[in-house]
Amino acid sequence: MRLLPTLLLTFSSLAGAASLSTTALTLGQPGLTEQRRTATLLPGVTLTSIERGQLAGNGVWTVNIAAVATQSEGEKKLTDLKAAGFTGRLDSMQTQGTVKGDLGFMVRVGSFTARAEADSLLSALKARGLSGGVQFTGEDGSKVTGPWSIQVLSIEPGAQARLRLALATDTLPGRETTSTLARRLGAVAAVNGGFFVINNDIGTEGDLAGISVVDGKLLSEAIDGRPAFLLSRKEPGGQLLQGVTSTLTLKVGETSRRATGINRKPGFIVNCGNFAATPTTRPAHDLTCQAKEELVAFTSAFGEQSDAGEGFEVAVGSDGNILSVQEKRGMTIPREGMTVQATGEAVAWLKNLAQAGVPVTLMTTLTESSGQVIPLNTGTDIVNGGPTLVKSGKALSDYAAEGWSPEGFTAEGAASAGSRLNFFNGWVLRRNPRTAIGTMSDGTLLLVTVDGRNPTHSVGASIPEMAQLMRDLGAVDAMNLDGGGSTATYANGMLQGIPSDTAGERPDGDAILIFPR
Repeated sequence: MRLLPTLLLTFSSLAGAASLSTTALTLGQPGLTEQRRTATLLPGVTLTSIERGQLAGNGVWTVNIAAVATQSEGEKKLTDLKAAGFTGRLDSMQTQGTVKGDLGFMVRVGSFTARAEADSLLSALKARGLSGGVQFTGEDGSKVTGPWSIQVLSIEPGAQARLRLALATDTLPGRETTSTLARRLGAVAAVNGGFFVINNDIGTEGDLAGISVVDGKLLSEAIDGRPAFLLSRKEPGGQLLQGVTSTLTLKVGETSRRATGINRKPGFIVNCGNFAATPTTRPAHDLTCQAKEELVAFTSAFGEQSDAGEGFEVAVGSDGNILSVQEKRGMTIPREGMTVQATGEAVAWLKNLAQAGVPVTLMTTLTESSGQVIPLNTGTDIVNGGPTLVKSGKALSDYAAEGWSPEGFTAEGAASAGSRLNFFNGWVLRRNPRTAIGTMSDGTLLLVTVDGRNPTHSVGASIPEMAQLMRDLGAVDAMNLDGGGSTATYANGMLQGIPSDTAGERPDGDAILIFPR
């Protein structure tokens, strides 16, 4: 689907592609064939399409039943399978140096050359009350021959381009494909952005599940301790931010209290990482934490109406004074003002202070783990993501602090060891479609996507492989963005590559867009 007019080059002859590294990639087994095609989108902005390797007996289709930490757990699962009439096996997980010691095993059934046979087996397993999912073993993480299909947007410091983060549907609720959003706003190129709420069961569909700053305004609070990436609308380039924490302080009259969030449904904290979250205040990817007591502010970025439900709410006008109060949640959001909702024990606090005419101020502060304050200036955009892939030229492989490792969760009761292990194996260690953002030593910004879940086209990348890929391309700092079905590169009016979802390109919560200067 790469229909751009391009120039075919081998990796060794690529020149002038915004200083992109010309060294062959290290994905998979050494010595694989690699071809690159380049297209200049704007002065200083280049799209490089890389095809590496080929499918050569990399794996088989199978049904994965569970991930287990020990062989004894796995053998019990095999016994259960045998009792149901199925013969299983234990496949070791490919740890790739990400955690200490042995990670565990995958309990699997069947080995097929065609996916349809694995799908049929899964149906038979479900008929016996068993659960699982179809997987291609070439995506496990062991060395393979490919293939890989990779798109790289490189933006030089002096490029005749403007970058910005854009919300799908122009508001936090709702989703839109990267291609549709880019076309609607007239962008030359784009990639999908950060993590978002996938459906209304765990919050507000389309809302960003992590920090979002658009043109200097904080629209979504941070998952505390996660990385983020800062972009400037004034000049091409960007900056990796480490261990970002957002502090929101609500002042009503002369009394202050820390608020728990902004522009999201109270009670649900996707990916956790919030001082009000239970069962863990640490970041925990793909885990939705709960919060019984919240103070959440809503601005016009959320739309015309705030989230409805039980609680208490005040409307604050453009002059910063309370306009009205309400004994339930769900109000019209003043266009130049905000509303503030309270739930749980916070209701009494807000109700006691809230009267018409009382001044209300929401103060927001962003800091990195170093303690450095992140200024929210006009023209500043910040996109959420993680894990950190490369820092100061070094590929990282310790994900516990940012909420991807299974280590440390059992003691806090955040989830069972098995569920977090299964997540870690499937999300971090196995190959999936990926999107990443990074910077080179000369300031060149890299926006990179790797197609996946399509063995004849592209097998995807594990997180450790994505870190190494960004280093291979020349990144000295890099961060993972949302991936899977969200992964998308758009350029010159069309989607580049092949989406992994059978329904086509997935609607996302935001995207990074490139415009002519």
